[in-house]
Amino acid sequence: MIRAIIFDCFGVIIDDALSVLCQQLGPEERREATDIMHASHRGLIAPEESNRKVAALLGMGMQQYRAAIQDGEIKDRALLEYIVQLKAQYKTAMLSNIGLGGITRRFTSEELACFDAVVASGEIGYAKPEPEAYEITASRLGVRLDECVFTDDHEEYCEGARGVGMQAILYTNFTQFKADLEKLLADS
Repeated sequence: MIRAIIFDCFGVIIDDALSVLCQQLGPEERREATDIMHASHRGLIAPEESNRKVAALLGMGMQQYRAAIQDGEIKDRALLEYIVQLKAQYKTAMLSNIGLGGITRRFTSEELACFDAVVASGEIGYAKPEPEAYEITASRLGVRLDECVFTDDHEEYCEGARGVGMQAILYTNFTQFKADLEKLLADS
């Protein structure tokens, strides 16, 4: 029986502006940016340091970089409203690969109230697809792993969730996700 629904942040709840920016980098620079962000996601380097390094790779000053990120991070209001509806019947969580303080800078307290748990990799020291990231999230919700549905726009992270016993839905857009989730919930 499904008791909890867990959402990724970037590419699901918020457009992933950083990924879009990094598309303009060559393969080597993109790999370097990814390594920098992974270190930040695990709390190994401070977000300010990772932002400076990625901005430099992109050939941007910090002010230009911050503006590009802020302008590109658009919240999916329909999905947030749907999460509020789901919360009436299911536990909800956000699990994101993000550095310290990144979630609270992007969401209001009212928006965060949509979730019973908010788990940021930079705060727990584990990032998706590491099993511990999913395990900690389920634990904070007070549910078993097999009672969770996880959604992410990266198949690798969905596979990580499946690997610990969760069900997973690859997110492409709100309409597709809602249909897939409702079918899964009806079948369970």
